[in-house]
Amino acid sequence: MRVALFHLGFFYSGGGEKLVLEEIRALRAMGIDVDCFAPYVDRKRCFPDIPEMAEVQALLPPPPEWLPMKDPLWIALTCTLIPLLALRFKGYDVFFGANQPGAWMAFVLSKLLGIPYVIYLAHPIRILHPREIDRTAEIRIREGDHRFISALTRTAGWFVDWADRMSVRHASTVLTNGHHVGSWFRRVYDRDSLDCPAGCHPVGQTDLEYPGRWIGHIRVNGTSMRKPFILLSNRHVPQKRFEYAVWAMKQISRDIPGLSLVITGQETEYTDQLKYLVDGLRLTDQVRFVGLVSEGMLQTLYRQCVVYVYPAPEEDFGMGIIEAMAAGTPVVAWRNGGPTVSIVDRETGFLVEPYDVDEFSESIRALATNPTLSEQMGRKGHKRAQKLFSYENHNWVLRQALRAAVGSGELAALDGLPKISAANPMTGQRLPIPDSQDLGALEMLHGLRRRE
Repeated sequence: MRVALFHLGFFYSGGGEKLVLEEIRALRAMGIDVDCFAPYVDRKRCFPDIPEMAEVQALLPPPPEWLPMKDPLWIALTCTLIPLLALRFKGYDVFFGANQPGAWMAFVLSKLLGIPYVIYLAHPIRILHPREIDRTAEIRIREGDHRFISALTRTAGWFVDWADRMSVRHASTVLTNGHHVGSWFRRVYDRDSLDCPAGCHPVGQTDLEYPGRWIGHIRVNGTSMRKPFILLSNRHVPQKRFEYAVWAMKQISRDIPGLSLVITGQETEYTDQLKYLVDGLRLTDQVRFVGLVSEGMLQTLYRQCVVYVYPAPEEDFGMGIIEAMAAGTPVVAWRNGGPTVSIVDRETGFLVEPYDVDEFSESIRALATNPTLSEQMGRKGHKRAQKLFSYENHNWVLRQALRAAVGSGELAALDGLPKISAANPMTGQRLPIPDSQDLGALEMLHGLRRRE
């Protein structure tokens, strides 16, 4: 089976890009031939240490560096020109659209070539269905893009809405990033989807090590830092509201002066605002910006921190949360959106009433001053991540959706592959491997029926 995968773009090291690269690796390991395409690719800025990046193909030549707002302009141009590129994709068996406009590209090519397609959505398209925080912080792809996106919504919002709904309506299967997003998706599109939450790689039980998190030093990007430390890893955009973690550190630092907050990630104009806040609060020794780290270093940080914090108040899912849980680290987040699906309050971490900085600080302090509690919650979180949110579960559901779209007759060669049982994130129930490969059986497994 040959799969053409379409994604928004590869010019930032974010969770969506990491998930696509993981999917490529897993599908190829299953014997499926996958090619990945995007409007353009910046291999230096997007996970340069992940091998799969070397094979991602740009649909158009790269935009000139001097071009203002080049990211959304190039994406819009690709969406317009995609019909002219159709002959390039005649030899594929199925298309996979990873978020918009990948779903739109898959839809157009499907209509022109008669090839089925599957789509995955981390959320309904936000320029049309923004969350409250998107209205406050403005939606952007990268710095300076919000004006173009706002103008596009005002002038061509009707077309974007039509294109979005058509690409959802005609997909063989729609996969969504967990139960919270699936509920939102059904309200917007009046169509059911299959829960397929983003995954993680849980470490082995024997690799869970806790005493070493509290003593010694760790070196990150040439900087040596003393343990213990709190970790925050996320895309540097205003919607993530890192400032709540900084404010919490101001309260905590009075009682635990040796504790630090380590912030990873590619820096943006928002990072400059955060650094200004840190300077003003006199926290430059306690809050450390270490920049973009390698994937291996990030996994080390997850395993070595005593608490992972996630201050985004309206998060759809939160890959950092399950990655921390996969490393046996307890998490503190707000009691809203995606974290309510992944975290069990007071068992694998703490869910705090949104915007309550005092409770947020107290929850972090409880874990950062109690090694026994941190380990107990961390181990429970590790078991939950292993059971419900592994990449094996995610990729099994994806593979089944692709097989169902094409038809089992062409996929007999895959029947001998190792079979991995998936888990329903809504119930935690382990799901059996289906005997039938048709879509009806796949939907029955998840207790969902597609509306005709």
